[in-house]
This record gives sequence, C-alpha cells and structure tokens, in this order.
Amino acid sequence: MGASILWSLTVTRATPLVCLFAMLATAGCASSGASSGAAAPATITPVTQRIVTSSSSLNINTVSVNVGSTQLIVASMDAAWTALNVAYNEFGIPVTTLVDATHLIGNDAFKVRRRVGKIPMQAILDCGNAMGIPNAETYDIMMSISSTLVPNPKGGINLNTRIDASGKSPNFSRDASVGCSSQGELEKAIAEAVRKKTGS
Repeated sequence: MGASILWSLTVTRATPLVCLFAMLATAGCASSGASSGAAAPATITPVTQRIVTSSSSLNINTVSVNVGSTQLIVASMDAAWTALNVAYNEFGIPVTTLVDATHLIGNDAFKVRRRVGKIPMQAILDCGNAMGIPNAETYDIMMSISSTLVPNPKGGINLNTRIDASGKSPNFSRDASVGCSSQGELEKAIAEAVRKKTGS
C-alpha cells in the first residue's frame, strides 16, 4: 500500500517569524515520521493571489511553504527511475534537469496553459479566481517541477515531487504574476503512473 504525504502550508505575511519557524519544524517532523525516508528541502515562497470581482480587485500576500508530495513506490530503484522518465514524457513535461546519480528529474521553467497531459490546470494549481472562474484555467503558467527518488529504509522507494508555480493573465501584460499553490493532483498522477509501470 502506498503512503502519501502532501504538505501545503500557507500563512499570512503578518504572521510572526517565530510562528512560521515553529510550523516548519512541525511539518518536518510529521513528514519524516510518515514517509520513513529522506525528505526534500522545503521551499518558502512569497505568494500573491489576486481576487477579481465586478467592482474591484484584491491582492492577498501570503507565504507558501512547500515540501512537496512523497509517495511510496514498491519497486527497484532502476525500475522506478525508468518509469519516472517515461511518466514525464507521457505527461508532456519537457525534461531540462536529469541527474542519474541522484535520480532527479524535472523542469524549472515549464511554460504551460490549461492542462498538463489530460489533467485540467484548475485541478493542478490554485491561482485564485476572477469572477468565479479559476485563474489557473485561463492564465499562462510558469511551473517549476521536480521529482526525486530516494530509498525508503523500510523498503521500496520514496518518490518526492514538488511543484512551484506562478500565473499571469494573457490579456493584461502589465499585471504582475501571481503565485499558484499545488492542489496535489499532478504529483499523485505521476506517482500512480510510476506504480502502474512498475507493477507496484
């Protein structure tokens, strides 16, 4: 049975730093206990989400703490690594980072719109909304995605996939990009694809 961990912690900018550090420590402990393997370093990213109504717009500044999604793959490292490479190709994600020695694959500047593979962008990312329509469905997306394979001490392989992304309206070139948080669907889909290809 696979084990899944997805931490998406968001705190407002006004939150004292001591509280943020405490939450990071808590997230790190929980992640380590559940996956029983090495966790990828967290990324801390300032996030601005834009909410647009018929009469006004509002930018909400937050801080996103992203440790990615870790899934257990019951297979050999070689089989999992081969399957992961194939999965990226099937989802249409161009690979710009490929490190065999550390089993790292990804793309730190993936430009995409509306969907990745067959998954709608609104299921992948939350970029706020405009007039009730998810911005992820209409925005141009710049995504950094990476996946790493690490042996799990209790058996199998930990697959950690992390997504950091921002979006920008194609209709308003002067608007700043807004931060987008992962919904976890693409990370899960990549893990399921690897499991299917390895028979785990």
